[in-house]
Amino acid sequence: MKNLLFALTLLVGVAPVFAQSDTAVAPAQPVNNTAEKPLEFSIPVSAAFDLLGVNPSAVMKPGNIRDIKVDWSFRSYRLRPNIAIQAQPIWEIFYNRPHLTKYQRASGFAKMLSTLDVSFGTVEDESQNRRLALAGKITLFRGKDPLDQADLYNSMTDTFFQQRVELEKNLKTFTDSLGRMPRDPDLLTARLQLQEQITAIQQQVIGLEKTQRQKIQELATLFVKENWNASFLDVAFGRAYTFENPSLDSLRLAEDGWSVWMNGSFGIGRRLLLTGLARYTEFVSEQSRQNRFARQYLLGLNLRYGSPRFNFFIEALNQDSEFPIRFNQVTIAYGGDWRFSRNVMLSYAVRTVYDRNFRFENLIPVASISCMMR
Repeated sequence: MKNLLFALTLLVGVAPVFAQSDTAVAPAQPVNNTAEKPLEFSIPVSAAFDLLGVNPSAVMKPGNIRDIKVDWSFRSYRLRPNIAIQAQPIWEIFYNRPHLTKYQRASGFAKMLSTLDVSFGTVEDESQNRRLALAGKITLFRGKDPLDQADLYNSMTDTFFQQRVELEKNLKTFTDSLGRMPRDPDLLTARLQLQEQITAIQQQVIGLEKTQRQKIQELATLFVKENWNASFLDVAFGRAYTFENPSLDSLRLAEDGWSVWMNGSFGIGRRLLLTGLARYTEFVSEQSRQNRFARQYLLGLNLRYGSPRFNFFIEALNQDSEFPIRFNQVTIAYGGDWRFSRNVMLSYAVRTVYDRNFRFENLIPVASISCMMR
């Protein structure tokens, strides 16, 4: 009798599962924003540090971040409190959502505005002066947008949601059957078997979601690996201030100025990235306010070889106060980036400075650590 009651109860509970097997499949769902998606191809340095000249690479690699980032930079052999904070406010306010649907449906202009990047940085130079910079940067062109790849996950996501919908239907059916079953001691065995079925389905759902996250991570890693050297074009503007530090509790403005620059990159094959920089700067000293502004032109070229995890570069930089291609002072730097985790990158370089006759003048080691606040 007990077995007959259990069989009837189980039949009542399972019958709707087969009855609903021909129902329409739920439409494809967007990839959840908490998944391991390719948010950025690399971790770019802050524009504020670029303006202050304390990045290992003076020819900054273009790119976007999608979270708040902190940079710490130091030069020579002394540790100094050189800190920069970087964020993308429009992305954070309007598009940083649990799903990427809103961003992927936005216009091209709105997507471009979402790359607006603001940063603030402060350093202490070799003369114990405090330097401060505020900068903004926006990306005008991106060869690839890692967040605008709806087709990247479509097939896998459709299959995942189809399987999960079926499991959730079964789970609801068994749960409802357990809830309707009388709390009769004679049906204790039947209730235990139903509970085991519910637990087994819950474990299947957990395993399915875990497998889906692993597949997304594998796809994301492959996508970044194949597109780390995608072409970009950035423009930036910033203001910088230099303060003398005559005592511990006082600062005196010594120099201020502004700068505008453009840098772009072009990928060559799967291993090479060519980056160029053009910058114009005007600044004035507080002691010479009545004089004309001092100017500085800067042109640079950088060649990187490697992968999204680590790459090496060599770059040449020319700066002059009168003419962009008059080689009064040339800097050649050698270095690289090591992204040893998803959120942390170490950058390093050795700069060699030469005069107009290409005679060696100076050697400057520079290193920085960038950390995404995730």
